[in-house]
Amino acid sequence: MSRRGEQLGLGILVTAFAACGGGTATLDGGQPISSSCADLFDQTRVRTYAIDIDPAEWQSLEAEFNDLASLATGLPFAAYHPVVFHVDDETVTNAMIKLHGQSSWMQTVMLDGNRAKMQFDVAFDKVDQAAKFHGVDKLVFDMPRSDWTFMHDRLAHAWLRQSGIMASCAANGRLVINGNYYGLYVVEEDLGRRVIQQFFPNNSDGDLWEAGQIPETNKMTADPARVAAFWAATDLAAVSAIVDVPGSLTTWASEALLNDADGYYGGFHNFLLYDQGQKGLVFLPKDTDSTFDWLAVFDLVGAVDHPVFWWEPRAKPAPTPGQQWVIVLSDADQRRKYAEAIAAQLAKWDVAQIQGWIDAWSQQIAADVASDPHAWATPDNFNTAVASARQVVQSRADYLRTFVDCENGNGADMDGDGARWCDDCRDDDASIHLGVPEICGNGVDDNCNGAVDEGCQ
Repeated sequence: MSRRGEQLGLGILVTAFAACGGGTATLDGGQPISSSCADLFDQTRVRTYAIDIDPAEWQSLEAEFNDLASLATGLPFAAYHPVVFHVDDETVTNAMIKLHGQSSWMQTVMLDGNRAKMQFDVAFDKVDQAAKFHGVDKLVFDMPRSDWTFMHDRLAHAWLRQSGIMASCAANGRLVINGNYYGLYVVEEDLGRRVIQQFFPNNSDGDLWEAGQIPETNKMTADPARVAAFWAATDLAAVSAIVDVPGSLTTWASEALLNDADGYYGGFHNFLLYDQGQKGLVFLPKDTDSTFDWLAVFDLVGAVDHPVFWWEPRAKPAPTPGQQWVIVLSDADQRRKYAEAIAAQLAKWDVAQIQGWIDAWSQQIAADVASDPHAWATPDNFNTAVASARQVVQSRADYLRTFVDCENGNGADMDGDGARWCDDCRDDDASIHLGVPEICGNGVDDNCNGAVDEGCQ
């Protein structure tokens, strides 16, 4: 690869906090960490990335993109294809590209016709395993069709990193393919050892598991017994023996603030587990592209989805909560600790700062959104979503403060069943609350665990 300047000198010029408005993140017992991003993620500009790909390779990649039968199996089948990669006056002659995504990939193929938008992984280390580009071994070009702001991951990652939660560096970027503008993306550094080292400097060699099933690091040596114990845990004592519950509550609190509709908060499958050894497995965010305004634009609840029972007011069929979520947050003491974690993250949620990011970055990308030939969202959709995201930054924080206040003993019990609204999935029905027996055949989640008629024959 041809390079301009010294690789490492250019590779780590701008810290995430300087680029995103300042701040100090802490982890590992509260010690400050230096969490620097490569200069590719300079927030003051939108870079143009260009890819040259042989027409036959492009045809093969398009065939994979339209292979919905293989995609529906959930098994990996996308292959890497050789490309020449350009940014500014730099060229990488031996880069590789493959398709990225799952549900948004299927949706865009089924619904968007010739505007269907591929998402990509571009790897620099497939030919030469030691190769890096600006210190990065892979870039992810992410843009699901339902992110009308074109900024969800960029915004979420900036705040998560600033608040000390592991996330990769991200910025918007244009992609040109064979000389033609293909579309606008959030360009992200792939989560790997470099990012882990930033956030777990005292324990950076642990296993990172996607959805508690697929090893993302240590792929040949990851310990399956650890995740087997994770899935086998069916009560709070067993979960606490394998999971770093306090650390995970902080992650869930962060997702609650981001108004995530599709993480472990707001869903059940989009999460990472990092094995800290004796400290346990800690939940970490993954796929934050359904955050901020998403629930206001595409669902019913806007900024007031309940931070514990988030599935109850969602449009039906609603997502179901994960096993560990239900076990932990069915416990009153853990709900209080969760409220404390939300209060701690609220202290890091600077409304003016985040709204400033939205204002500056939306102006920065507006022209590229309007000219994107593979976007589902129109410029009007973009403007609507940006305005909604800006409003949710304030209203979500306001709502979560009422939740914290309720968990501190100041919440109402509207249905008189003995449970304040913060501890009740249906505060309008006294027959529905935690701990009551499930009534078979009524089609109702009587006991607030996200399941209907469980245990019934």
